[in-house]
Amino acid sequence: MADHIEDAGKKGLCLMWFFIFLILFIVLVVGVYRYNFRFI
Repeated sequence: MADHIEDAGKKGLCLMWFFIFLILFIVLVVGVYRYNFRFI
């Protein structure tokens, strides 16, 4: 039973990192988009 608990922790950790990278990627895209339109 102990291995199931470890797998659940790994799944939650992976999901957390996925959402962190998703938010950082969106912030990066919006920042580049706004930076490019500043000089038009």
